Amino acid sequence: MQAAPLSVAGKFKTDVTQALGLRGLLGAAIGSAIAQGTNTPGEWGQGADAYGQRFASSFGGYLSRQTFSFVLETALHEDPRYFPSTEHSKTARFWNVVKQTLITRTDSGRSTFAYATVISAFGAGQLVNTWQPKSTGHVSDGIERGFITLGLDATSNLFQEFVPRLRPRELGQKP
Repeated sequence: MQAAPLSVAGKFKTDVTQALGLRGLLGAAIGSAIAQGTNTPGEWGQGADAYGQRFASSFGGYLSRQTFSFVLETALHEDPRYFPSTEHSKTARFWNVVKQTLITRTDSGRSTFAYATVISAFGAGQLVNTWQPKSTGHVSDGIERGFITLGLDATSNLFQEFVPRLRPRELGQKP
């Protein structure tokens, strides 16, 4: 599918929507609930205050990631949108989901490694270490958060591929 390149303002809107929209808020709420259930990090304890700390940490990670992503997408001329497959087989559509987790389009329409996606996932994962307790603030924890973020990106792509009503419409994409 051919789509007009996004302006810097369009990229900004996409990243703000990612951070402050359903994906960012619901993602932070679910991630915080899982962390609350597993008492991770244990130093934060239990109760409403602890859940609030976990939510703030998770949401801060989302905001950081989208900020990094916007700066890199703009500098590297990468398009942050997901482009649904034009194929009809479920296998081809699934591979489109996987591919677009690590491959992106440039503003000129070429395919390239998704530097902004990958660097922002791992960069934000490491930044979160700065406010995590020692038990969950190691480099390895940041790497784990980066891989989890890429997995969530793939999950978002999967929903956009197979549940058309979840695809953004305001950015010039056609289902």
